[in-house]
Amino acid sequence: MTSFEQLDWATPWGSLLLAVPFVLALLAYRRRARLAAWAEPHLQPWAVAAKGSGERRNGRSHLAWLAWVLLALSAGGPRLPLDESADRAAARHAMSVLVALDVSASMAASDIAPDRLTRARLELADLAKRMEGERLGLLLYAGEAGLLLPPTDDANLFARALDQAGPDLIEAQGTNVAVALQLAAQTLGKERTASRAVLLVSDGEADSVSGPLAEHARKAAQSLKAAGIPLYVLVVSSEAGAAIPLPDGGFAEREGVQVASRPALDSYAEFARMTGGELAAAGDGDADWRRLYDGGIARLPGDAAAAETVRAWRMLHAWPLLGALLFFMLAWLPRAAPSAALLLALLLPAEHDAVAAEAERQAWHSYRSGQFNEAIRQYQKVGGHAGEMGAGAASWKLRDYAAAVRHFGAALLLARNDSERADALYNLGNAHFALARWQTAAESWRAVLQMRPADARAQRNLAEAERQLARHRHEPFKTDLRGRRGSIAEGEASSDWDTELAMPEFEAPEDSVLAEQGEAAGARLQGARTAGTSVSLDARRLQSGLRKLERLQEHPRTLLKGMLKQDSSGAAQEMELAPW
Repeated sequence: MTSFEQLDWATPWGSLLLAVPFVLALLAYRRRARLAAWAEPHLQPWAVAAKGSGERRNGRSHLAWLAWVLLALSAGGPRLPLDESADRAAARHAMSVLVALDVSASMAASDIAPDRLTRARLELADLAKRMEGERLGLLLYAGEAGLLLPPTDDANLFARALDQAGPDLIEAQGTNVAVALQLAAQTLGKERTASRAVLLVSDGEADSVSGPLAEHARKAAQSLKAAGIPLYVLVVSSEAGAAIPLPDGGFAEREGVQVASRPALDSYAEFARMTGGELAAAGDGDADWRRLYDGGIARLPGDAAAAETVRAWRMLHAWPLLGALLFFMLAWLPRAAPSAALLLALLLPAEHDAVAAEAERQAWHSYRSGQFNEAIRQYQKVGGHAGEMGAGAASWKLRDYAAAVRHFGAALLLARNDSERADALYNLGNAHFALARWQTAAESWRAVLQMRPADARAQRNLAEAERQLARHRHEPFKTDLRGRRGSIAEGEASSDWDTELAMPEFEAPEDSVLAEQGEAAGARLQGARTAGTSVSLDARRLQSGLRKLERLQEHPRTLLKGMLKQDSSGAAQEMELAPW
């Protein structure tokens, strides 16, 4: 609770406003003296008539004085420091924390909603909000490891790197914990802060710590211990485990038997305790971060940091201003005051709702105008279930299906009732199907049908997903695993799914500002058919132009992939890794 001993004044000279009633009282006194001089003393009661009774006049005067005092207080700009200011600025926890995020194939399992990797991103976004000044960095690992973002003080850079993280950035398959810890130690060794820590976020796949891999991981953990770097582990999976969905449908198999990905909690806990760290499993509450951050990272001794000047304040001027308004109304409009107070009480939440509705309306306008990147930015400002659904729809229009999965997954976690959960799951299934994750899409639509058994579109989509699964279930894996253990059943993505399935951008209530999207889309398509004329094209020139356009396009994912590949040590080729 904030102490009022920290109360500060932004504009202390504003309190001079308190002199106004004194000046008015002096002028009124002089006016009455001049009026009294016009008549003899015994005629003054008739010459100067009093307005109202004495009690009423005194009560109005007292209310006016109280109003002026409150008005002067408001003009002085009372304020209190925010949580990040004053004492907390002086106690800033200066240290470097490097997050090692597992992006291997097993992180696509959906035993943790909406899937392991998406849940890991959401958990890390929650962590970023709890940080108290630590420098935060991000590396990705699967069969190899690569540094995506060195530790930085900029929370926005970390959020952007977290959004960019994906399994496509690491070529080598498998889960190589050792190379991740080695790269983390190497990166933190270059940091200027003496206090450092590694946060490993993984599903704790048992195959990653079996056989020689366990010994390599143990040696890497011992290196962290020798460098004085504790290891904290967040396991994002269930003890029951789950099948590993493949990008082209089906599930990972070993010798013809479907693989169930389960965590090896004991082995990962041993690595963490060896370095003085901790392990926690991701859960619905914040118990995981209370254990890992509040009880672990936040208690590590940080580097000495100088006190910073307070720049963030909670302004309090509105409260005395409101009080002054009410006292003025009681003094001069006694009958209207109760009605006005009630109106103000009703308008405050209504105004907030109007602002939220306007923000959603602007985002919807950007969406309808085809400005999908701007719509994503605006929907993220809207926040909540509606904001994530809108951002997912805009990502869908941009064909960024991985981002659509993240947004619809967040909408699922933010849903307040079964109807919103069903809408989020329906669209989450659409996004997974677009990525050819047919099993995950089917599971999403089955969950929808449990809540809405009569949903015809979910039934049609589920039937199509099951058809794709049956079509590709027994097709062999086309990639040479070069002697690695296990095999993967892989199929080819259908190119006609978008014409066979009922896949709107996202569901919305009929009375919301998004309810017109189907009609608007139809109107755009109809206009596209009627506008324009037929044009004959030379096929050779067309192909040449397309190749030139492709060269002009930016490929940020390719650039990121190349940057991370520079950190590769080639350990994936030296060790036998399961491809998940």
